[in-house]
Amino acid sequence: MKLSTFILRRLALSVGVLLGLSILIFVISRVVPGDPVRLALGARAPQEVVDNLSAEMHLDRSYPVQYVMWLKGVVQGDFGTSLYTRRSVSQDVRSFLPATLELAIFAGIMMTFFGILLGVLSVQKKNSWVDNVVRIISYLGVVTPAFVFAIVFVLLFGFYMDAFPISGRISPSVTPPPFITGMITVDSLITGNFRAFFSALTHLFLPALSLSMAGLSQQARIARSSMSDNLQKDYILAHRAYGIPERKIMSRYLLKPSLIPTVSILGLDFAALLSNAFLVELVFNWPGISRYGVNAILRKDLNAVAAVVMILGITFVVVNIIVDVVVAYLDPRIRMRRDRTSAL
Repeated sequence: MKLSTFILRRLALSVGVLLGLSILIFVISRVVPGDPVRLALGARAPQEVVDNLSAEMHLDRSYPVQYVMWLKGVVQGDFGTSLYTRRSVSQDVRSFLPATLELAIFAGIMMTFFGILLGVLSVQKKNSWVDNVVRIISYLGVVTPAFVFAIVFVLLFGFYMDAFPISGRISPSVTPPPFITGMITVDSLITGNFRAFFSALTHLFLPALSLSMAGLSQQARIARSSMSDNLQKDYILAHRAYGIPERKIMSRYLLKPSLIPTVSILGLDFAALLSNAFLVELVFNWPGISRYGVNAILRKDLNAVAAVVMILGITFVVVNIIVDVVVAYLDPRIRMRRDRTSAL
């Protein structure tokens, strides 16, 4: 199967997944008890005002009509008006989503680099004290919630050592770059504002590290396990018998096939960073989409909740497609296997 055909097939399946997700979140947001309009306007608001806002949000229509009108707006990029911020939900998303994306990207970079690095180091020093330390760190990282790391890092690096800032995205004394992508580090590089770039990096370090700890630990464990299994394969033993240096075996012949399970889990972990970031954003006062989504849920802000869920769903779908492409590149047998399965 050609790679382009493989990607098109995955895109077609993803459309069905997103359509099903839209129906599910729409139904759930409508059947949850409580009147969102009354919650937004308050208990003392006149009934006439409540009825007018309900009509404006099409809540006086039947559920199928509401869904069709809502889906039509979503396709056009219009998620309606937020009952919490009283602004367009699309405008809120443009304001809050880049902050979480920036945080997730840096956390993903840390998770990938340090996770694989620790896994490789653990295999190279197998059954030594280095291996034991890496395994202990991995276990602690998996079982400890991200917000616990966030609090510990705030106390240690923020208050005790005073090494990193613990609130916001950029120092008040630094002029932020103009809004281009919404990600301060990217916008700073585009405009050449390196002072803002380094300030944003220092503000990103602690929340990104806190958010990455669970995925980093999991990647280290998976990489170690996969490489340990592959070390016993015949082709590795043959390379050693030919006298190929151990470092070359590790980097060229062992690492690539061992990355397949790591990349598969890595994609899901990266997508999960967006949805798991709200407590870290709360600790570091980070104005992100996850924090916005939790506030929308607590206030039963229907349009905002649906928008956040759909954005997270699209993120999972896109990341899964990218992971499938990368895995198919690392192991072409996967494409051939799927091709034979579809032919049968």
